[in-house]
Amino acid sequence: MEEREHLLQHTIPQLLRWRVNETGDKVALREKDFGCWNSYTWDQYYDSVRKTGLGLRKIGFDKGDKVAIISDNIPETLYMAIGAQAVGGLSSAIYQTSLPEEIGDILNYLDVKVVFCNDQEQVDKVAEVRDKIPQIKKVIYEDSRGMRSYQTDDWFMYIEDLYALGEQLHQDNPDLFESLIDEGKPDDVCHFCLTSGTTGLPKGAMLTHRNYINMGLQLTAVDPLEDTDEYVSFLPFAWIGEQMNSFGVAMATGIAVNFPESVETSMEDLKEIGPHFMFGAPRIYETIRSQIWLKIDESYLLNKFIYKYFMKIGEEAAGYRMSGRSMPLKLGFLAWLGKQMIYRPLVNQIGFLRLRRAYTGGAALGPELFTFYQAIGVNLKQIYGQTEIVGIAYMHRDGDIRPDTVGKPLPGTECRISEEGEILSRSASVTPGYYNLPEKTEELLQGGWLHSGDAGYIDADGHLVVIDRISDVMHTKAGDMFS
Repeated sequence: MEEREHLLQHTIPQLLRWRVNETGDKVALREKDFGCWNSYTWDQYYDSVRKTGLGLRKIGFDKGDKVAIISDNIPETLYMAIGAQAVGGLSSAIYQTSLPEEIGDILNYLDVKVVFCNDQEQVDKVAEVRDKIPQIKKVIYEDSRGMRSYQTDDWFMYIEDLYALGEQLHQDNPDLFESLIDEGKPDDVCHFCLTSGTTGLPKGAMLTHRNYINMGLQLTAVDPLEDTDEYVSFLPFAWIGEQMNSFGVAMATGIAVNFPESVETSMEDLKEIGPHFMFGAPRIYETIRSQIWLKIDESYLLNKFIYKYFMKIGEEAAGYRMSGRSMPLKLGFLAWLGKQMIYRPLVNQIGFLRLRRAYTGGAALGPELFTFYQAIGVNLKQIYGQTEIVGIAYMHRDGDIRPDTVGKPLPGTECRISEEGEILSRSASVTPGYYNLPEKTEELLQGGWLHSGDAGYIDADGHLVVIDRISDVMHTKAGDMFS
């Protein structure tokens, strides 16, 4: 408890520095490039953040300025975000699939001064709306391929040149970076996370250092992680689902973050790492299950028979494990036998052999998918939250997994249901509000509670059941809600 309180007194850059002092030579990041995994220690991580932050300052990025990141998942996304935060700025991220006009609108709404892109495709989008974003000082790129036409225009900048500026400023003033980090406060807003608004321009949820770190600490209070554990970063960085792991969980626990070579190779690269925990949308787990079914369907008749037999055993055993009940001796033996013969090799093939827990959220997950993964030994659990509470506020506990609920609140999270049936939450991870949208902020945080916009109820066991958006539910004569 004392260590958790200690960590909550840090900003993300301060926590990065603390990690360096504790385990500076331990691997913090890995990136697959040209088929090889390159490792970076916490010391190297910090050095790259320092070069980035001081480089930004050298090009006129001041306290309170914002940097927008439009990039695939690479270490430089973290260097840029945390570097900006370290020198008193703020970071934000935009989906790589966004169109130029949408990017221009978001950059103007968030008052962005610097844009970071990983490749020519994203730089081209920003260049296309250049006349509509006069406040942008620099567009920094990581991959120089195809950038020859931009190299004579000083509006564009290669990230290695930014590093050189940062290193020079550090040589000239060795104490500057440390003093800038010391100025940060845990309740400072550090990142704007765009909501997935269904209409109009997305809203920028202002998230603080404490928001992220608290979520990481409370999640791991329920499901502990070791600093030797591995995580694969393949979710879009603009989504809160990725930020909560690469910002919150990684900094709170010291786990290693691994970056696949590309979006297309992420599932294959995941198999090489063998992560200890994973978070993904339901469609990811559905895709993996479909691939397994396809391989079984193409297999020999005997293999199909053995698979079907032990899957029935596994599903029955899963019912006991999910509810925390003791398993009958015969069922336990058959489930163990199925694990050795079928489940373990199967799980190994999909890269889940070391996986202790897998989480899913963002959409409803069918009970048969839960049962399938639990049957083959993958501890899949439902989470529930939203951008405005750093992604996770409710989750299943081991031995208390029910497909019809989203579990119980994380430690330190309060939940209540309004008279209209809306799910309300309160915790140290709740956003201070939306950027430059005071009326929307007031609606979101009425009475000091985060209004989710979702309808639900708390059952007799303390589990939260989510029904649908509050605007889409109906009521029976008895007053019960239904979707």
